[in-house]
Amino acid sequence: MAEHQGVRGILHSVLIPIWAFVWDSLVRVLWLCAYATVSAVAVTLLFLGNDQGQDLLRISAERGLSAWNLSFLVGALLLGLANWYTARLLLARDFEPESLDRARSCLGRTWLPRLLGAAVPLAIGLGFLRLQSPNQWTAWILAALFLLLAAGLLWFFIRRRALFLQGSQRGLDAPVVSLGPLNWTLLSVALGAAFLLVAGFVLSPVTLPQWLGAPAILLLALAGIVLFGSLVLTYAFLANGQPAATPLVLVLAVLFGFFNDNHWVRVDPEAPELQRLDARAHFETWRQANPPPTTIGGRAPVILVAAAGGGIRAAYWTASTLATLESVPGFREGLFSISGVSGGSVGAAVYAAVRRRQLEFGGGSDTLLEVQQALGQDFLSPVAAGLLFPDLLQRFFPVPFAWADRQRFLELGFEQALGSGPNPLARSFAGLYAGGYELRIPSLLLNTTVVDSGRRAIVSNIVLDGFTDTLDLLAHGFSTRPIRLSAAAGASARFTYVSPAGSLTGPGERGTQRLRLVDGGYFENSGAAATVDLLNLIEDSTVFPILVLIRSDPQAPPVCQGRHGTGSLGPGPAGLPAGDFLSEVASPVRALLNARTARGRLAEVDAAKRFERSHGAVIEVSLAAVAQAELKRAASAEDRARIKQRLVEPALGWALSEAVREAMAATLREGRGGLAAEVANLAAALGGRTADYVPCGAR
Repeated sequence: MAEHQGVRGILHSVLIPIWAFVWDSLVRVLWLCAYATVSAVAVTLLFLGNDQGQDLLRISAERGLSAWNLSFLVGALLLGLANWYTARLLLARDFEPESLDRARSCLGRTWLPRLLGAAVPLAIGLGFLRLQSPNQWTAWILAALFLLLAAGLLWFFIRRRALFLQGSQRGLDAPVVSLGPLNWTLLSVALGAAFLLVAGFVLSPVTLPQWLGAPAILLLALAGIVLFGSLVLTYAFLANGQPAATPLVLVLAVLFGFFNDNHWVRVDPEAPELQRLDARAHFETWRQANPPPTTIGGRAPVILVAAAGGGIRAAYWTASTLATLESVPGFREGLFSISGVSGGSVGAAVYAAVRRRQLEFGGGSDTLLEVQQALGQDFLSPVAAGLLFPDLLQRFFPVPFAWADRQRFLELGFEQALGSGPNPLARSFAGLYAGGYELRIPSLLLNTTVVDSGRRAIVSNIVLDGFTDTLDLLAHGFSTRPIRLSAAAGASARFTYVSPAGSLTGPGERGTQRLRLVDGGYFENSGAAATVDLLNLIEDSTVFPILVLIRSDPQAPPVCQGRHGTGSLGPGPAGLPAGDFLSEVASPVRALLNARTARGRLAEVDAAKRFERSHGAVIEVSLAAVAQAELKRAASAEDRARIKQRLVEPALGWALSEAVREAMAATLREGRGGLAAEVANLAAALGGRTADYVPCGAR
């Protein structure tokens, strides 16, 4: 008995004080400073553990001495100061009825504000240090600047730790009675500056965000959120004996969500009426207007493209691929349709818009150069500005404002990317084909997904009668009949939560009802399923169908068999080995996400089989093939490691660095990774040299 009491006494005397220290100096301190803590963690994860964050740093290194990087530095400084300042104020006061034990929490109260403030530039500086960039010296200089900023802030926090605390009650050993006039003045100035930015972004939704840059916009938004959340929603309420108001604000945002839907799909009130035909009739009319330069055994080649999704990476790869393949004789004349999903739809829309301008004005411009210049723009900064400023404020107003919709910012970015002159992207989808161009521009099938039914919906210049379980968004009764071309591409690329679900009205069982659209990749991410539906409707004995699969996933296993296995950057057919970490919690989510990818691959494989059963051809233009081929040629494990380090993987977002764009452009230009063989296969098929065509399964 005495022995057991001795053990209990030791546990009581050791573990309880340790737990009390951890609770007061870490857990409760972090909870009080939740806004500053979350902002510091978010910045660290973005710039140290995220592909898009690394590519943003790569873009920064390419910008050199510019407003982008100056704004980046200023944003890091302001967010660091906001984190430190709000944490100091919250931890320096005793909030009744449960006050911190000032002795046990001394370590956390002293050092947490300093660390939260310095963590912002420190994480960015370390991100620049580990960055692989063609502009390596610039990256190192920026790393040094941000690390110096972190060191300077830490020195300031230590030397001036009592700054802004009130009068004789400065220091950590005395509670602060009130915020005081200086603090409210600073908060008012900060919020005033935030509202000025909101107004600036509304008036200039593309140019101003691109001038500031996405990193600065994110840091400035976080600084405003930290100040408002910490001082108003937390400090002011706790000081009056009330719980923090963050849950109340979230409840208000949910309640206002019933009334403030400002995400309606954008339309053009001046859209012309588009005279559409069903698939077979449209094909026959198109074939008469576009006779093939050659036939294959009496059959005319017809090219149907399936462009998979993947953000700006897919958009750039899709448009560049289509423009590059124009050099193959017969491709431009034989291109009948492009079925796009997400970024593939954006790339297809930009390519079609450039084709329209060339036809309309008789210009012999370089298609590849035009699409790459357009899609080389920064689309992330506009959508980030819309998301973090006007659209964030919209969540707390019961009245919807269309100008605050963040999707509008993204789509205006698409439109402005084409530059001056007539801009098909800024007009209606119907306007792309109006004026006698119905048969001179390839048909677009822009795939999206209906939220409430999970069904596929498509925007197309073809009547979709006969397509499997598909909503035709240009059919009578849908508010999207006059949809803008940029909005049609954007509807296919509404990947929540960067882009919101888009609202429209359409026919329902009880009259008109509201529908919502999200990214087409939720249903099927390759665009191949719609392509098979189209082939089933147009195929006859006179058609030689050619399927072109444009795939931008740098880790995707190939559809055609010859590239399986050796050298792949991605998982094999069975996927990654199963892990035990949080398996019961994470397995359902992982299964849903991976099933989405697998459905896209299944559709691609089925499409390839379907086309070759029709004695047609399959061409696979895959970004993953490049990395796989280079790794396969590696002589040693060290060579493989160097190749993996050198290969710049395109981020899945709305901004691409010049290094990534050049890597993709060089891939197409030089025919790396077997792409030259794919182009040769296409040339053989279009030229009627079927003996030179290597079937998909035999490659």
